[in-house]
Amino acid sequence: MKSVTIDKYLVPYDFTGVTDDAFHYAIRLIKTAGSGQVLLGHIVKNSSEVGPAEKKLEEVISKLSDEEKEITSYKVIEGDIFKDIPKMADLTGASVIVMGTHGSHGLQKVFGSHALKIVSNSHIPFIITQEDEKESEINDIVMPFSFQRESVQVTQFAASLAEKFDATIHLVGYRGNDEWLLRDMKTNQAIVRKHLTQHGVKYNMVTLPGKKSYEKELLEYAKVVDADLIAAAYFPQGIRALFNSFVQEMIMNEQRIPVITINAPEVMAVDSGFSFLTV
Repeated sequence: MKSVTIDKYLVPYDFTGVTDDAFHYAIRLIKTAGSGQVLLGHIVKNSSEVGPAEKKLEEVISKLSDEEKEITSYKVIEGDIFKDIPKMADLTGASVIVMGTHGSHGLQKVFGSHALKIVSNSHIPFIITQEDEKESEINDIVMPFSFQRESVQVTQFAASLAEKFDATIHLVGYRGNDEWLLRDMKTNQAIVRKHLTQHGVKYNMVTLPGKKSYEKELLEYAKVVDADLIAAAYFPQGIRALFNSFVQEMIMNEQRIPVITINAPEVMAVDSGFSFLTV
C-alpha cells in the first residue's frame, strides 16, 4: 500500500496571528520537503464580503518572497467555518489541513473544542498548530495509541510524514491493567509496527513509568525527546469519546508542539482500503 501523498496544504486563514503562524508552518514544511502547494482558505458570511477578502489575501501574498508566491494561492467562499473548511479541502484536492488554534490560558479548552469540531466534519488529516508554535524541522513524532482500533488510524499519515522528513516515530502505548484491553493494545502495536517496517520508517517503543497520568507522562516524554509533532487519532463516539478530551489536551499542550490528528470513524467509513489495519 502506498503512503499518503502530502503535496497540498489547506490553511484556514482569517488574517490573525494564529492563522498566520499556521500558514508559515505549512510553508516551512514545503521548503523542507522540497515540494508542495499552500492554499489559503477564507470563509465569509455573505457574498458581499468575497471581493474585499480576496483583495486582502492578494495583499498578504504580495508580501511573500518570490519562492513563496509560487507555491501559494487562495480561495474565498461563502459559508460556515465548521462545515465548509472540510468541503473546501475536498473540492480543492487538499491532502492535509494545517489549522491554527489559540493558546491563551483560560480559553484553551474552548479553542481546542472548536478545532475538534472542524476535525469531526472531515476525513482529511489535520496538523493543528498553536500561536507562536515551536519552530523546528520534523525529526521526532510522538504517537500515542490505545486498545481502541481507531487509535491506529493516524498511523498512515504519520508514517508518510516520517518518510518524507526522515523522522523517527516514538510509539507510546496506553497503560492499563485489564488483560483483554492489554491484548488489544498489543494487537494494535503489531499493526502499527508492521506498517512502519513495511515503509522503512524509523521507530522505537516507549514504556512510560506509570507513576502519573498517561497524558502527563506522555507530554513529559515529548519534552524529553524534544518532539516536533504529536500524532493522535480522534474518535468522538460512545466510550471512545474519552479520547476526545485526550486529543484536546494534546492540542493545547504547553510546549506548543503541533498535533497531527484525523477523524478516525470518518476515515474508516470513507476508505475501506486501510490494509495496514490487519496483522
